[in-house]
Amino acid sequence: MSPDKEKKFVIKHVFENVKNFTDQEIVNANVEKHFAAFWRIQLFVHDDGDMRPSLVCQRFQTGDWSVTTVCGLLVNGNSVYTGNQFEFRHKIVKLESPYICKSDYPEYGIDESVTIEFHVKIDKMSGPFRNFDDDVAKESSDVVLVVGDHKFHVCKAYLSYQSTYFKSLFYGKFEESEKSIIELKDINFVDFHIFLGFIYGFVSVKGSNVEVLLKLADFFNAQIVMERCEQFLMAVTNIDFVGKFQLSLKYKLDKLKNKILSDMNKETDFASLAPENSEKYSTEIWKELYLKAVNSLK
Repeated sequence: MSPDKEKKFVIKHVFENVKNFTDQEIVNANVEKHFAAFWRIQLFVHDDGDMRPSLVCQRFQTGDWSVTTVCGLLVNGNSVYTGNQFEFRHKIVKLESPYICKSDYPEYGIDESVTIEFHVKIDKMSGPFRNFDDDVAKESSDVVLVVGDHKFHVCKAYLSYQSTYFKSLFYGKFEESEKSIIELKDINFVDFHIFLGFIYGFVSVKGSNVEVLLKLADFFNAQIVMERCEQFLMAVTNIDFVGKFQLSLKYKLDKLKNKILSDMNKETDFASLAPENSEKYSTEIWKELYLKAVNSLK
């Protein structure tokens, strides 16, 4: 990689009230996007007060991927290490740094707050790195959606086919329909990337993203996304049935709800299904659960 094409960036976060962190707590900084990957700093505080900064790299596409890096870490401007070679992969997304002992806090100037700073140089990226703001996306788009500081170049017709929200936004009687750049408010840009990634076919439904997809499918009225999420939840077995049941009610996934109810038997922990606030369930849902519990005892 020639010097003028080097991929370098700095990611930094100030963690406040360090002394008030609870034992074994992991604190996440905000996600940042650099070179088509999503990065964030984590800080783990052990029960003895020792802390461990980590750098997390995430991709949401299906298939294998890797990012080969050389990283350096500074704590409050003091170098902890430089030239650390590390390869982020789809199954290894976190670079964990050595612990900083509580007894060494004065050496690094750590008191009420601590500034964690990673300097990252990317040597190689492999795998499916899809983006919504590169030249390919720009060439095939006719509108730009802005979420926070991030731009998503998309096709109106294709997005409208997937979402009645966007169909109304692009072709309805709104002033946005005449704009080439439209801002979307109150949306997390990482979640929106996952949502678009699924619609464009390079993100699959997983246990780690199904709630994000359901939330945005509900918000943007994307019925196909909702149906695929429901099919996923009906098929997988590694998500507890209580969580599935809650999602089926929240997003009106009747097929999923009926399957869960039909699968209940005398081994079912009916007590775990009860919400803290009884009003969270309708009278009809309480009736269904009662009848299933009674029938399971016969």
